[in-house]
Amino acid sequence: MSKDTSLLKYSTLILIFLQTCNARKSKPDICYPDTPSACGHIRDISYPFHLNTDPEICGDDPKFEFSCEDNQTVMSILSKKLYVQAINYNNQTIHLVDPALQTQDDLCSFSPQLLFFDQSDTIFRSYYNGLRSAEPIFMFNCPSAVNSSSTFLEISGCKLSRYTYLKIGETKVSEVSDGCRMEFIAMTSLPNAENNISDSDFRRALLYGFELFFIRSPRDFEKSTLQIIYDRVDSSFSL
Repeated sequence: MSKDTSLLKYSTLILIFLQTCNARKSKPDICYPDTPSACGHIRDISYPFHLNTDPEICGDDPKFEFSCEDNQTVMSILSKKLYVQAINYNNQTIHLVDPALQTQDDLCSFSPQLLFFDQSDTIFRSYYNGLRSAEPIFMFNCPSAVNSSSTFLEISGCKLSRYTYLKIGETKVSEVSDGCRMEFIAMTSLPNAENNISDSDFRRALLYGFELFFIRSPRDFEKSTLQIIYDRVDSSFSL
């Protein structure tokens, strides 16, 4: 075998090797439904959801796009990063938690949130086909005591107002005193959360996070939609 022939063969092998490496690094132009994407403990990221590193054919709707950050599946809603805890494709729900609340020890230091859900006439709800998937958690700052104390948890030492309360679930104006200021803190899907009013129950509700329904429509007919209101509304107002 001549020297020139050997060099040609080695050059060909190197070229094939480089082409193979590049092919592995490049994004495929086919989306394989039997091999979903994965990040951290979320191992089944598939339509309508997709990672931002997936090929566009796997999904290009930004509402359903995840990023993988430090081995955490992250979903951004209204510029707020939330961690994906689970996706249930059977009942079409996605379980999310706010990482900022996971390390919050002081109930007095919660700041108002700006997450809003479906049903334009009733904010702070997440409904689909009449089913409720999440409840709001509110903080009330009041100049006087609230009469409906059985459903409110009073927090002492907050120095925000004379009376500070937490409540899970929808609240009627008649339940609170005049001059109370209500701030939306978070959402929770903890079972029976409305019946729990102890300090530890509120902490569990915050740590549990919340679920949202999503609609998975056929690709050829209409885009899927997530049950979220996109209009930003002031989450802090007076009653």
